[in-house]
Amino acid sequence: MTTTAPLAAVIFLVTIGLVIVRPRRLTEAMAALLGAGAMVAAGLVPPGAAVGDVVGHWNILLFFVGLTGSAAVAERSGLFEGLAGAAARLSAGRPRRLLVALVAVGAIVAALLSNDAAALVLTPVVYVLVARFGLAPLPYVLACTFVADAASLALPVSNPVNVIVADRLGVSAVSLVPVLLPAAVASVAALLGCLLVIYRRELPARSPLSPAADSWASWTGVPRRLLAAFVVAVVAFGVASAMDLPLGPTMTAVWLLLLGVERTGRRRGRPLEGIGWSLLVFVAAMGILVDGLSSAGVTAWLAALVLGPVRDSPAAAMVVAAAAAAIGSNLVNNLPAAFVMADAVHGAGLSQASAHAAAIGTIIGSDLGPNLTPVGSVATLLWFVILRQRGLEVSTWSYIRVGLIVTPITILAALGVALLLGVPR
Repeated sequence: MTTTAPLAAVIFLVTIGLVIVRPRRLTEAMAALLGAGAMVAAGLVPPGAAVGDVVGHWNILLFFVGLTGSAAVAERSGLFEGLAGAAARLSAGRPRRLLVALVAVGAIVAALLSNDAAALVLTPVVYVLVARFGLAPLPYVLACTFVADAASLALPVSNPVNVIVADRLGVSAVSLVPVLLPAAVASVAALLGCLLVIYRRELPARSPLSPAADSWASWTGVPRRLLAAFVVAVVAFGVASAMDLPLGPTMTAVWLLLLGVERTGRRRGRPLEGIGWSLLVFVAAMGILVDGLSSAGVTAWLAALVLGPVRDSPAAAMVVAAAAAAIGSNLVNNLPAAFVMADAVHGAGLSQASAHAAAIGTIIGSDLGPNLTPVGSVATLLWFVILRQRGLEVSTWSYIRVGLIVTPITILAALGVALLLGVPR
């Protein structure tokens, strides 16, 4: 490490502290921007390099514009209410079956519209639904936030981390799908098994209300042309991904398609409504922060410490990267942890097979690790706020009690599949 390493580390850690604590309503984007500015002001990142870093992330930034815009169109269309209504009818009044159906719905939403949509948009809908059934809401709202991360391994669109890690390592995010998609299925199955065991005594055999008698939302509330546009968009994105086209322009084109169809109907939101501008600023600023760590030699030191001993073993590299990313996610939040781990993998001098395995491990640890504690991801912190605004207080211990069981089991399930499919023999 260089003599500037302590300064770079202090700036980074103080910034992460501000992101987590958010004093005086300081947003995570503003905190990251202040940290990036401090890196530049301290001379750790030259101004030209900082600008170049932001421009170099054009693919990621365009991807987030398209992803958050598409999720906003889905929310305005009533798609989430329709999915929750379908889950209610499939449950036939059985609370355990309702939990299974809602985990399946959450997995679909997370896989196709991002984990944030499943955790932050679907949770309020589910809360209202189970309240109408007269059920204790905790198992169901916890299922929403846990499945959001469990299913977020599936596709590049499922979690910002997937694209960030792939982009920082120069790996095609689509090329990881044959390993990560089956790993996501295993993770969701493990999660569901855990929830059914944990809440086996708290879910009655039948609910007090019949879903058939309940006037809940249905697919009829979603405009048919917009529903058809969603199907076309999913197929188009799949085809473009298979052709290995850049994900940023592809996702933006999907959003523009959905927005155009929405504008022809009666429900018209503002064109830029729902775009995650703060996420764009946060990601851009985090890139500069990690560049400061890299220039000071911090990430190279971490690479030698964590990945050096397993440099020649792809299987060990995957497991160690997953463990380090999971621990880092609960110490400094999952997006910063993913940035740092990706840079560490890049600078570790790993063989091609080990680097590929470590990339998969980093994604697994960064996606599933945040389920351990409430501070693992910003989305989880916002999930607590959303429920509190609706009158449901979820204690930190209630969350951690489930997270301590769910997180290691889902990570092991995903790693087991990834080791079978992603490590050469």
